[in-house]
Amino acid sequence: MLLLSLTLLLSSCSGQKVEKNTPVISKGDYNFTMYDSNNVKIAEGVFDIEKYEGEVISGKYNFTKVISEFEGYGNMRGGNFTGSINEKEKMLLVDTNPGQADRNVFFNLNIRKSPIEGTWYYTAFRKAAKYSRIKLTKK
Repeated sequence: MLLLSLTLLLSSCSGQKVEKNTPVISKGDYNFTMYDSNNVKIAEGVFDIEKYEGEVISGKYNFTKVISEFEGYGNMRGGNFTGSINEKEKMLLVDTNPGQADRNVFFNLNIRKSPIEGTWYYTAFRKAAKYSRIKLTKK
């Protein structure tokens, strides 16, 4: 009877795939690359996640190379950021100018796999948002 129970238990466990359900983001430095709407590289920098607690992150970022100034660059010359993680959707929304609603740049990042990719966009109260690609890779 014991042998039959163990056989059933082991056979029910075999063949099941266990998927990694953890986002691929953690504290530390990431290189980022921003692209324009034509998918041409316009800027590179470092994104440093200093704090990651629950669904909230924060840290600093700076540009290492600006190939072409872009709309929103004047408000995003480096500094602090905050972000919130949607665990269910495996998405991260980053605010590059915390406390400033108008004329701001946001990142929407898919944190399911590496490299982390998504879109960035510039918003202003009287302007439609334009979405372009961004990519982060862990240093």
